Amino acid sequence: MPVRKQPPVPSEESQKWTLFIDGASSGEGSGAGLRLVNPDSQEFTYTIKLNFKSTNNEEEYEAFLAGLRIAKKLGVKYLEARVDSMLVAGQVSGTYEAKCEVMASYLSQAKDLIQQFTSCKVVHIKRSENQPADALSKLASTSFEHLGRDVRIVKP
Repeated sequence: MPVRKQPPVPSEESQKWTLFIDGASSGEGSGAGLRLVNPDSQEFTYTIKLNFKSTNNEEEYEAFLAGLRIAKKLGVKYLEARVDSMLVAGQVSGTYEAKCEVMASYLSQAKDLIQQFTSCKVVHIKRSENQPADALSKLASTSFEHLGRDVRIVKP
């Protein structure tokens, strides 16, 4: 009887998505920016307007949680989250302690979401490596109420 060859099982690395997140605040509000990149280098970008007063660390966690939720909804199994927040990266890895109740709550939610992935690695990156997510978060934190109702996009 001939031996059937099984199709190769894709490696974790070949199925890995990458998430970049950042939170921002301005005098006009708070926001989060997300970039989710699939294994084929296709990018999905999101901005989220936060309609409540928040600290920078809360904004970073809001962006992180939103990114995890979006990745989960897209069916991502292998995720590498690249964050420029030392606090988020440190608390998730266990090198920093979540001392206040608010941060402990955010950390608990993050750990619950992380467990839903086959693999989820959180990596701290330099702010300079996170410029697109940073720009998205700044865009989300800005108010555009002063603009007219008609916004035209002109292509050169």
